[in-house]
Amino acid sequence: MFTDFLDAMEDTVQHSGTTWPGWDRQDTVDYVSEPCGIHARADGRLYQRQIKGGAIADPQAAVEVMKAHWESKGYTIGNIFDGKGADSTGLEIGASGPRGMTLIFTATKYGSFIKVIGECTLDPAARKKTT
Repeated sequence: MFTDFLDAMEDTVQHSGTTWPGWDRQDTVDYVSEPCGIHARADGRLYQRQIKGGAIADPQAAVEVMKAHWESKGYTIGNIFDGKGADSTGLEIGASGPRGMTLIFTATKYGSFIKVIGECTLDPAARKKTT
């Protein structure tokens, strides 16, 4: 599950059209999962992370590329927001993976963001801090 989470983040980075100085797929140290509910309120665990990236010259095109890529992977596309504030020139797209992973990509002329929320799992390994 942790590998799927990291792979989804890396895949989104690779298809974003910009740079991500704070992201290193090989750095897997110190991830701590958060509680989530499967059968009870907080019986499961999930990983989530948001990273900030560079500016995107054409946010509309970047979101269209990401939408097509996510659809090719079988993700369900959610909302696409185009009003990220009065002076914003950005867009945001969300999607969900087949097993419940959530992905959000925000593209603006001033910077970009990716947020990935992994699926909730009962796997005991998810309760341990990564090393």
